[in-house]
Amino acid sequence: MNCFFCKGTIKESITNHVVNLESGVIIIKNVPCMECVQCGEAWYDDAVAMRLEQIVAALRSTALTEVAIVRYTDKVA
Repeated sequence: MNCFFCKGTIKESITNHVVNLESGVIIIKNVPCMECVQCGEAWYDDAVAMRLEQIVAALRSTALTEVAIVRYTDKVA
């Protein structure tokens, strides 16, 4: 499989996912992804994307500080 943007090689990897909200920033660390070795573009499969949405929704409903940092594997949404 090749990158949609630069046609580089895609490999399994881990990345950080950052969400900017009006009330602050959520950083989710160690998120599994497919990443281009040439340009660094990352893609999530459907299950990971759904879990990211659940994590963000759970944190959004709490009293969020300026920055929330969580690990993907530790956060049960």
